[in-house]
Amino acid sequence: MEKENGRDMSEKRGYIKDILQLRGEARDSPIHAEYDRQYNNSLRNGRKRTPFAPATQSRDVIVENVSPNKYVIAYHHTNKLCAVGDAQRLRGEKTSCPGHEGCTATIRQDDNIGDEERGGATCAQQLLEGENPVTVDFLTTDADGKAHRGFCRVMQTSGSVKTENLLDETHLNRSLCRALTNAKLSSNIFPVTTAAKKQKVHKRLAEDLSYRVQAELNVCRVTKRHIHAEVAKAMDQCINCIIRCYAGDHSKCQQQSFVCKRSKPYRFPFLPQIAKGSLRITSSDRETLTRLLSVRTSHTVLRATRFVTSTQKAESVNSAFNMTNPKACASFSRNSRFRDHSAIHTVNNGPGESIARKMHAVGLKVSKGSVYTLKQLQSKHVYDKVRRRSAAYKTRRSRLRERRYRLHSRVNGGTSTSSYRTDQALHDHRYAYRQHEEVDLD
Repeated sequence: MEKENGRDMSEKRGYIKDILQLRGEARDSPIHAEYDRQYNNSLRNGRKRTPFAPATQSRDVIVENVSPNKYVIAYHHTNKLCAVGDAQRLRGEKTSCPGHEGCTATIRQDDNIGDEERGGATCAQQLLEGENPVTVDFLTTDADGKAHRGFCRVMQTSGSVKTENLLDETHLNRSLCRALTNAKLSSNIFPVTTAAKKQKVHKRLAEDLSYRVQAELNVCRVTKRHIHAEVAKAMDQCINCIIRCYAGDHSKCQQQSFVCKRSKPYRFPFLPQIAKGSLRITSSDRETLTRLLSVRTSHTVLRATRFVTSTQKAESVNSAFNMTNPKACASFSRNSRFRDHSAIHTVNNGPGESIARKMHAVGLKVSKGSVYTLKQLQSKHVYDKVRRRSAAYKTRRSRLRERRYRLHSRVNGGTSTSSYRTDQALHDHRYAYRQHEEVDLD
């Protein structure tokens, strides 16, 4: 499986070179790509279990941004697990992984598995070696790690190409939403009374503000024809207008906003009805919000997102990894890498075509009935992929999301909270008293 997928990824790199040649560019021209890493365990779930990072396996993928299908063209696997070494150590033998016979580990137990810089460097080296080598001049990452440092270093030293790191807007918006949620705002900014309701409206305000900034930026880019200097200047003026808009002052919206006009005002899709246009924003609140929003629309961030690229395709490969290596099951110490190669092969070719190629690689003949079934499977996969990329599908999902928020706003003005709390039995004295009364001392 590893050999077949390596051949297939090399074939996809050759296909990219053909596309570049058809566009009138040189076959060896640098390309745009995206990078993402997945761990078999969350890095935040290791408390009281291990002083190291709780993950034992990681996967790095590079996805090209030249073809519309965005193929995976490089893959790197890191593994700390070795069943043979564990068995030998239980028998009292002095065995260190990796290095012994039959070892499946690729790094030592005390190595840092979260070193994305090393993973990025390995992926870059794979792209420069072997059949159909490619170079990358723009690499989009999620800014959660330092993979771009290792990748750019190898590309410059071995490939003589200077690679620029671009940022994913989806992750930037999530970071902005978290920063707005944790921001210290005045106590009377929200038109609600209890602290629980204020916290609820505060979270909804963070969601709506991050969505509003991205909406303004999308229209601004089209209006200013993606000219970086004009987009940056317009967004600097737009920030103050956005804050005024949430306070109910729309005097600047017609001139400085791109999504809030007299003919079609902004609808605040995530805010509860009680907070729409009625926020009591003080001068300190205005300063805090301006500082946070200005970071998202700064010249540096706008330049790093000027091509509107993302890591969504690279992250979608994680779903395929989760199907072949389910996190609910025990991690596969020996076959995890081969299962990943099978997942990548399916993502690059589709389920029907992938099965047919795998059978051909091992010398199996596909029967006539199986050929028809595989064609149907591949046809449905292509249809679903095209449907989900359509503007109608995306618009429908957006409208359904807004409808859910409107329905939630009808319940207590959108400030209803869940009764679930961690460790309620330890803090609720009435519950403890009731349990004490039910104890039978006899």
